[in-house]
Amino acid sequence: MYAKKALHKRQKKAVAAPAKAEAADKTVTVKGAKNGGKRTIPANKAPRFYPAEDVPTPKVSRKSPKTAPLRGSITPGTVLILLAGRYRGKRVVFLKQLDSGLLLVTGPFKFNGVPIRRVNQAYVIATSTKLNIANVKVIIE
Repeated sequence: MYAKKALHKRQKKAVAAPAKAEAADKTVTVKGAKNGGKRTIPANKAPRFYPAEDVPTPKVSRKSPKTAPLRGSITPGTVLILLAGRYRGKRVVFLKQLDSGLLLVTGPFKFNGVPIRRVNQAYVIATSTKLNIANVKVIIE
């Protein structure tokens, strides 16, 4: 189960900590006629840091995330040219726009080695070439 070296470091035995007696307030005599004679000193010091009474709450944003509108020249089946990333310069086929606003594109992988990828539409150029992908099922898990 364990290596033979330094077993004492790995096998910890739980030992109950001894119960500490609760210290009571201490009374000290004070010298001087006008000092009151006695003072009580609390056993536990008060903390030096006190949290603020008005805890700041985060500002509520009224902006709702919206998907970027799809460029007019990009429709399902359009051949796009990638401008950035590992596959820059490659022609790919646009499949659909995702909820996040990114474009789902594919090579197809068997033809030019570009797998199914998510691409920002700012990094593509749409060509006038269109393919019929009506009978293509796009299943992403």
